[in-house]
Amino acid sequence: MKTSKTLTAATLAAGLLIFGGSALAAANFQEGVNYVPVSPAQPTTVAPGQIEVIEFFWYGCPHCFAYEPYVDAWLKHKPANVVFKLIPAAWPGGEHMDIDARAYYTAQALGLEPKIHNPLFNAIHVDNRFDLTQSQSALQGFFAKYGVSKQQFDATWNSFGVNLKMNQALQTITRYGIQGVPTFVINGKWMTGAGYQMPPQQAMQCVEFLIQQEQAALKK
Repeated sequence: MKTSKTLTAATLAAGLLIFGGSALAAANFQEGVNYVPVSPAQPTTVAPGQIEVIEFFWYGCPHCFAYEPYVDAWLKHKPANVVFKLIPAAWPGGEHMDIDARAYYTAQALGLEPKIHNPLFNAIHVDNRFDLTQSQSALQGFFAKYGVSKQQFDATWNSFGVNLKMNQALQTITRYGIQGVPTFVINGKWMTGAGYQMPPQQAMQCVEFLIQQEQAALKK
């Protein structure tokens, strides 16, 4: 059975690809094609002098899974003043996306997000555990591998804190008009991702390019 090492190995290879060609690729990015402005620009929740990057994702999305190694590689090299945030697609109903959003916030509340995030992606897309995208009981069994009892899982899943995070995620998704994943929002001003005619490597280069624009704006 393949495990989270699947992503780890890919991450090492992706790191060499992303940062080797970013300067060349940046010259080819076009507003309206590879990225668009957020209109109106939205306020961020980071301190002055910091730059916020949000990735909107869904565990069941094959594109989000394909992006993960590139995101992991980028995180190892991102500027110190960049604050990266994950927001799961918490749309109610459609394809059970709200279930995996709740799984993300349950893991976060239990302090298990770093341990569970990539393995959950792998379980769904490598081991074909598609039940993990639609079944609370299947997710409870998955969490049990990390020492979470059924009682603890159910209490956290339905907790005030997780419900609050779900509502906040839905509000943020609505505020930005997110229609697909993975989508990246840079500093409340720019949007790029899988829907902008780029493979994952180039999309992360575009994220870097937009960050550089915001870094330059900070210096003015």
